[in-house]
Amino acid sequence: MLLAICAPPLSASADEQSDAAKLVETVRQAAIVLGHGGPAKAQLRSISAAFDGKGIAQAVLGAHWRSASADDRAAVVDALLYAIAHRLADKLERTQDKSFTVLGTKALANGDILVRSEFRRPLHGPTSVDWRVRHCRGQLCIGDVFVDGGSVTVQQRDRIGQLLAANGGSIPALVADLRKGRV
Repeated sequence: MLLAICAPPLSASADEQSDAAKLVETVRQAAIVLGHGGPAKAQLRSISAAFDGKGIAQAVLGAHWRSASADDRAAVVDALLYAIAHRLADKLERTQDKSFTVLGTKALANGDILVRSEFRRPLHGPTSVDWRVRHCRGQLCIGDVFVDGGSVTVQQRDRIGQLLAANGGSIPALVADLRKGRV
């Protein structure tokens, strides 16, 4: 009896994994609506709320995060989420329900959940897209996306590092580039 009371419920993990898959689907649907010219403000807000903007910005900026002012950090998070939403909208607007499949979920040792999905496009092979979902701000949020095994956060970190090196480390210039879709 004591064992039954102390043991964590097995369904909580399954429920969290199901919720993570639903989060991915919500983001995909919002990106499709945004890509088709839907209500931009609501879709941007929905997509932005689904991502761990602060965690992604810290990973992308690296040492620049520590030296940035609070206002610059907030501006980077906002601009990065804006760029993520628009990039997703560009990539997903031509997908249809039949071309996107959630293949499954996997609980990772650190508590994150990996949502494995696949896009199929005519005349192309399948593209694997894995979404790393974690707890942040008291809810599930997306911490990274892996396209064909490559981390989008790492790709962005490398690209943003180059931009910061080229612009003398100017965070405001980086924010402008993110808003203009140059990253």
